[in-house]
Amino acid sequence: MKNKIRKSLLEQGQLLSDDSILDKNIKIQSSAIDNIDIRSSKNILLYFPYKKEITLDILIKEIGRHSNNIYMPKLISDIEMKFNFFDKNNLFTKNKYGITEIDNENYLDPISFDLMFIPFVGVDNAGFRLGYGGGYFDRALEGLNKNKPILIGLGYDYQVSEKSFGEPHDIRYDIVITENNIHRFK
Repeated sequence: MKNKIRKSLLEQGQLLSDDSILDKNIKIQSSAIDNIDIRSSKNILLYFPYKKEITLDILIKEIGRHSNNIYMPKLISDIEMKFNFFDKNNLFTKNKYGITEIDNENYLDPISFDLMFIPFVGVDNAGFRLGYGGGYFDRALEGLNKNKPILIGLGYDYQVSEKSFGEPHDIRYDIVITENNIHRFK
């Protein structure tokens, strides 16, 4: 079932025009800045956008204004992901999927984050994340419980499903922000 949902959502994403994407990206990032306490969050996980995921240029500038630490995902092996420090002076590489990564080994444990912005292909009505199917984020964040960072997803309205497809091992968002809505879960 997840593969069918994933395929359908990815196909819908390909239909978005560049102008529509730009407008929605600005709206979504602005809403995140207005509704999430970035200022008092010391360690924040972001991501390098892949395909038509929400860009984070406005968020990066806002976080930089507050001298907060930004970290990005990095694949360590075929099953492991870690989160390393972002510095615009670092060297960048592409991983096996063509996603940009930072070439350093300055990692931070997930429990030390205040906010984690995690991309998605889809999210169900209970806040469970549907990714690309590799399970990297699920494995990297397993074991986090009540003292976990706030998990935030940024996406488009069409990516939020009325159906349930989450499984116990899937990441569950606290907040998902789209161009027209703020969904709070839990």
